[in-house]
Amino acid sequence: MGSALGDTGVQPVLDAVCQYLPDPSEKANRALDRSRDEAPVSLVPYSKEPLVGLAFKLEEGRYGQLTYIRVYQGKLKKGGYIQNVRTQKRVKVSRLVRMHSNEMEDIEEAGSGEICAVFGIDCASGDTFTDGSVEYTMVSSALAFLNL
Repeated sequence: MGSALGDTGVQPVLDAVCQYLPDPSEKANRALDRSRDEAPVSLVPYSKEPLVGLAFKLEEGRYGQLTYIRVYQGKLKKGGYIQNVRTQKRVKVSRLVRMHSNEMEDIEEAGSGEICAVFGIDCASGDTFTDGSVEYTMVSSALAFLNL
């Protein structure tokens, strides 16, 4: 038992997280290459690789739909274009933000391993976004019908 408000038991929980949970670099992230009959591809967290990001949460806000994206590989840049692998639609990233609780911080780019949010993108939770140079998807097309 613990309480963050009462500052009781918080440090042992954080120590246990550091000791027992795996380092993010120890987990292999994989995608499926649609151009090669969904052959598995290892994603590497390097900013110079093609962008691969996953939309994992959608939120309706006062500025429209806010899409949370985790960047697995490459960089997501404000003003750049991204492509939804499922729909093949290409959209411009007009505003890119980092969320801090209920506050937003405008940022210019988000790199591998970062979570950011984008406004004005019509998508479903679970959609994969790339820079258009690769056709990697984080979800098999056999399961894609669930996002329709």
